[in-house]
Amino acid sequence: MKRSLTSVFVLAVCLMFAMAERAPAQSKSLVGPTSEQSLHELVTEVRQLRAALQRMNAAVYKGQVMLERLKLQQEQVTRISRELGEVRENVQELRGQQARIKEAVGRMEEAVQSGVRHPSELAGLKIEMEQISLREQRLAIRETQLTSELDTERAKLNDLNDRLNALVEIEMAPK
Repeated sequence: MKRSLTSVFVLAVCLMFAMAERAPAQSKSLVGPTSEQSLHELVTEVRQLRAALQRMNAAVYKGQVMLERLKLQQEQVTRISRELGEVRENVQELRGQQARIKEAVGRMEEAVQSGVRHPSELAGLKIEMEQISLREQRLAIRETQLTSELDTERAKLNDLNDRLNALVEIEMAPK
């Protein structure tokens, strides 16, 4: 039994040596093309990753530029909206002043006719009313200009938003 065990062991060792001598020759022929093919696949994958990274960097840059433009445009719309609000408030104030001066002119005309007031006071009120009227006209023109400018700037803002949304959709689409 000891001999048969030893014989089996020796036989196994011999088989391993025989296989070991053949294995390098076979592994070189099998590993060569596989290793070369794997290397080629790795190089291809690295190139694809590099291209994807470049596309992603370009998209990030475009997105940052678009966001900055969007911020600037939003600031422009906000500034014009604020200015338009101020102009409208001023117009309302002037209209209130005009109404008060109109009442004062009516009372002054009565006072001048009754001889209580001097006509020069009435002339002063009428001049003030004309100045307020001219100022109101200028503000009305400015209000129209600002309204038009605001519409234009909002259209630009909407266009930038649409372009940014399209850029996001393109970049988020499965490839």
